[in-house]
Amino acid sequence: MLLLNQNKNTLDMIKAAITGGATPQAREILKILINHPDVEIVCVHAPEADGMLLSQVHRGLRGETFMRFSSQIPIEELDVLFMADTEPGAAMKFLATHNVPEDLKIIDLSPDFREESLSTTDSGWVYALPELNRKPLVRGAKRASMPGALSSAVLTALLPLAKNLLLNSTIHISAVTAEPESEPGEPLALLEHEEDAEIRGALSSLQSSFQSQMHYVVTAGGWQNGLVATLYMETPIETSEIEKLYEEFFSDHSFTLVADTLPTLMEVAGTNKCILHLQKSGSRLVVSVAIDDKIKGAAGSAVHVMNLMFGLQERVGLMLKSH
Repeated sequence: MLLLNQNKNTLDMIKAAITGGATPQAREILKILINHPDVEIVCVHAPEADGMLLSQVHRGLRGETFMRFSSQIPIEELDVLFMADTEPGAAMKFLATHNVPEDLKIIDLSPDFREESLSTTDSGWVYALPELNRKPLVRGAKRASMPGALSSAVLTALLPLAKNLLLNSTIHISAVTAEPESEPGEPLALLEHEEDAEIRGALSSLQSSFQSQMHYVVTAGGWQNGLVATLYMETPIETSEIEKLYEEFFSDHSFTLVADTLPTLMEVAGTNKCILHLQKSGSRLVVSVAIDDKIKGAAGSAVHVMNLMFGLQERVGLMLKSH
C-alpha cells in the first residue's frame, strides 16, 4: 500500500525519523517500522552514538538494517517525527532547539505534553490513546502525546464505564510490571502514582462528574516485557450488562479484546493487543487487563497513532507475532 502525500502530490512513502534513537523505546519503534510497508526511515537521531550502526546499540536489529545513528536530522524532509526519549523535558528541549515545520506530524513518547493534551484549551496536542481519541487523530492531528504504559492499561480497562457514567466509587488498582532496575516484587508505587493526574484527566473527558479516589499498588514483576493489572470497584450493574457495554465500546477497535478467561502475559507479549476480562465478586466489579508495556504501552501504540494520522488502516505494520 502506498500513501498519497498531498503535500507533494505524488505517490510516496511516509518519511520518518526518530529522536532519542538509542533508547529502548526507539529500538521497539525501529523493529516495527523496518517492516512497515508504508514507511521509509530517513534518520535515527542520537548525537551520543553518531556514526555507530543501529545494530551496535540495538542488538535485535543485527541483520535487519545497516543504518547508522546521526547527530543531524533533515527535519524539512520528514513527514513524521517520533520522539522516543522518555526523560521529562527531552521533547520540550528538542522542539525548542530545532526549527520544526508546522505541518510535520510529531508523536511524542515523553510525559512533556500529556497535561497540555488533556487540557480543554486548544493547544494542538492530542492525548493519543486510540481507544479514547481516535477521531481527533484521524481528523488532521499534527501533535500526538502518547500515554504512559500504566495509563494505557488502566484507561482501557475503565473507558467503557466512564462513557456510561459508572465510575462512582473508589477504584483499587493492583499492577505488576516489567522494571529491569528493580528486584522482582519490589514496590514501585503505594497508593499514589505519578500518572494519576493523567488517568483522571482522560476519564473526566468522558465522565465530567468523575471524582472517585484511585488507590495504586504497583510492583516489579522480574520479567522483561509486560504489564498486568487488576482493578476493582463497587457497581450495582450485572456482569452481563457490563459485558455488553465493553463489547459495544471496543467493537470497532482492532487491538482491544474482551476475553472470557483471565489474560496472561504470554497472550500479549510482542503484540499490540490489550486483553480484558470482567467478572463480579459480590457487589464489586473486577477488571483484569494485560498489555506488553513496550509495545501496546509505547512503540506499538505510537505506530498505531501514526497509521491513524496518515489515514492508513490501523493494523498496517502491526500484525506482530506474539512471543
